[in-house]
Amino acid sequence: MDATLNVRLNASLKERGDKVLRENGISASAAVRALWREMASTRSLPSFLKDATDEAAAKKAKAQALGQLAGVAQGSLSDLSDEELEAVGMARYE
Repeated sequence: MDATLNVRLNASLKERGDKVLRENGISASAAVRALWREMASTRSLPSFLKDATDEAAAKKAKAQALGQLAGVAQGSLSDLSDEELEAVGMARYE
């Protein structure tokens, strides 16, 4: 049985992506099927998705460190573990 995937995209992004696919003779459905087939066979994310995931994780870690620094400024050091204190200090240099 086939499944359906619905995706919302910015209209401009869709148009630009569709143009690249058209120029290469590939449908959007074929491109998505190829992506899913690749992930299923390798059991991992393609490098461009890993990079995006790593960037998002780095941003989240920096935001948490900034939040902890704000807590330090408010005197809540006692709530942090040794590892969290070290992370706050190291985030400054990343």
